[in-house]
Amino acid sequence: MGTVLPARACVEIRRRLEITPDARLPGFADIRSETHRPCGATGPAVIPPAAEARTVNLPRLARALAIGMVLTVVAYALLVIVSDLDAVRAATRAVPLATIGLALLASTGNFLLRGLRWDLYLRRVGVDVPWLDRWLVFLAGFSMSLTPGKVGELLKPALLNARHGTPAAPVGSVVVAERIADLLAVASLLGLGALAEPRVAAVAGLVWLGVVCGLGILAWPRLAGIAVGVVRMLPFGARIAGVVEHLLESLRALSRPATLAPALALSIGAWFLQCVSLFLVADAMPAMDITLLESVLAYTAPLLAGAAALVPGGVGVAEATMAGLVAELGGCALPVASAVTVIARAVTLWWAVLIGLGALGLWTIGGRR
Repeated sequence: MGTVLPARACVEIRRRLEITPDARLPGFADIRSETHRPCGATGPAVIPPAAEARTVNLPRLARALAIGMVLTVVAYALLVIVSDLDAVRAATRAVPLATIGLALLASTGNFLLRGLRWDLYLRRVGVDVPWLDRWLVFLAGFSMSLTPGKVGELLKPALLNARHGTPAAPVGSVVVAERIADLLAVASLLGLGALAEPRVAAVAGLVWLGVVCGLGILAWPRLAGIAVGVVRMLPFGARIAGVVEHLLESLRALSRPATLAPALALSIGAWFLQCVSLFLVADAMPAMDITLLESVLAYTAPLLAGAAALVPGGVGVAEATMAGLVAELGGCALPVASAVTVIARAVTLWWAVLIGLGALGLWTIGGRR
């Protein structure tokens, strides 16, 4: 069944759908929905949950990934140079391989929990494809982790559409819901981690207030309407208010408590495991004394800083912030903190990218049979 929108929202949506090629997301063909009824008609307009993602421009996506990798190399090189290369090498060798293996295991647990959330969301929007394809597409999205804001994960609806004819609109809403759940989970953990540092403990209250407001906007239409009204009052807000309203409407099915509660629980558990990965690496350093709660702060704050910077994968911003926090909270020298940061990012971000590329390769091979 299609999504029912008020007639006034239909006018805005129809206008937004008249996009030019320059306004499209890089790497994707136009993904659009069409209404069953003219917008001038009275009564609600019905928009079917079917939008075709006709082509995926893989060369463009590959270039975006390559740019992200180049920026990463530059950022890591600068971090190591500033920290003293020889000292970073020595600190890195102090971490046992068994510890790195445990950190990889914890990070893999993050992927598993987020995969279960992906399955939950797909069931809620009525998408039914073979489980192997569901998981390959989910993991393939990790290959786009280096795109700004992880927008490259819109590859997922395009892949499912190409092989199974799955409408892109519901899967696209799942991708957006995943990012929102991740943001709420990381913000919740940041609020928890902030309690470990008295100087930023006040941040915990503000962060949790923001999380509660976000949950309220997603779950209750009246609050969502107030939020859209606030957006309209902002400079240039009139240009994006319709998009925000349509987005909240499309996410309504995924924001009901029966769906949002387990999804948020899975998200918090998943990102907590990434914090555990950092803690395992940092705890293995003889010259460092850091608690698990401090590790939560040291991991989540850089994630949000990198996301806010809108650079590919948060590269550079996340590493610099993480190294500084680890050095401050762990009471160690910058080279040691830099070594912890490099290893932690390797077993979280780069492990995800590697798995994503492997899954994308398997998907491509399977499609040629």
